[in-house]
This record gives sequence, C-alpha cells and structure tokens, in this order.
Amino acid sequence: MKFPKEFENEPKLVLVPIVDVLLAVFLFLAVLAFKNPLVSVFVQLPKGEGREANLNVVSITLDAKGRIWIKGRAYTLERLKDFLEKRKPLVVNLMADQNTPYKFVARLLSFLQKWDITNVNLILKRGEG
Repeated sequence: MKFPKEFENEPKLVLVPIVDVLLAVFLFLAVLAFKNPLVSVFVQLPKGEGREANLNVVSITLDAKGRIWIKGRAYTLERLKDFLEKRKPLVVNLMADQNTPYKFVARLLSFLQKWDITNVNLILKRGEG
C-alpha cells in the first residue's frame, strides 16, 4: 500500500530573517569602521579683563607622608599660614597622588577653610603602578 506524500512538511527557505540578520551585521560593521577614537568638545571660553583674569593661584602638593610642598619647598601648617597671609590666594590647586591618605587631604582642606579659602581644585596625580 502506498502512502501519499505530505506536502505541508517540506522544508522551506524563508529569506526575510536571513536578510534581517545580514543587515544587522552590516550595520554593526559599518559603525565599527567609521568610529572615531578622538572625541572633541568645543568650548567657548569667556573673555575677561582686570582682576578676575589674573587670579592669585597657589599650587600645593601633598605627599603620601602628609608633607606640604609649594614650589619644591616643604611647609608646616604654621609656615603655610604665614605664606597664605602674605599671598592671599583666591584659588588653591591641591595636588596629591593615589598613595596619599585622605586624612591628610581632609586636614589641609579644613585648614584652608579656616583661612576663608573655599575655591580649591583637587588634582589627582596617578601613580606608576
């Protein structure tokens, strides 16, 4: 006895999902090919004259042992107090590396706050390791 073939179970090739996958791969490769590693940000700097343009800035370096350095000279808190009274800085750049304990940074920030220096830039210098 012969059985009739079922035509409904024959394999079919549907092209729409294949085209969708190929289009997605093409888009992914196109994005990677035209990716620019440089990012630029356009900033319009304000034009200033007079006293605000010439800010009195002091750069203080704090090492891992809590010592305070200004232009290669070591300072204690008492000497720093005299230095700040003489210079009267408007801005302080405080530089420390990743090995400097935060307690030294906090102590110096508290000291600067007592002398009404509230414009402080914290600068982290990355270590070699």
